[in-house]
Amino acid sequence: MSDFDRFVGVWELEEIEDFLEGNRGRGPAVGFERPVGLLIYLESGLMSVNFASSSRIHFLREFSPSPSELAAAGAAYGGYAGRWELDEPRREVIHLPEVSFVPNRLGARVRRSYSFKENLLFLRPIAIAAGDVAPNRTLKWRRRATP
Repeated sequence: MSDFDRFVGVWELEEIEDFLEGNRGRGPAVGFERPVGLLIYLESGLMSVNFASSSRIHFLREFSPSPSELAAAGAAYGGYAGRWELDEPRREVIHLPEVSFVPNRLGARVRRSYSFKENLLFLRPIAIAAGDVAPNRTLKWRRRATP
């Protein structure tokens, strides 16, 4: 089975793990101690990812949240959707967001190194722009069982 075929499907976020300075330790990403999320790769080349902390606080009024409520919710949320490509020789998946919570990602090539272990997918961020430093982080996704 090709890596492309292994990607296609629905994945549930299991963990976001940060590796601390100098690899002296590791732990959950700040603000994402109990993350939830879905990552979807379609054979047609479309993808979508959304993830958030499971401990976000509900708005007092859903359709008119305060600025502080919006800031707190946004600090523990991420997501985008668009097209995806695979560079198997480099072991990188490239996301091409058409909509994104982070405006900087629009029109960018969001690259992630990848590896598989059984029904798990591990993605690691790669810096988008020269001079940027990507977080030393691994997102662990588990393939969702098909009904």
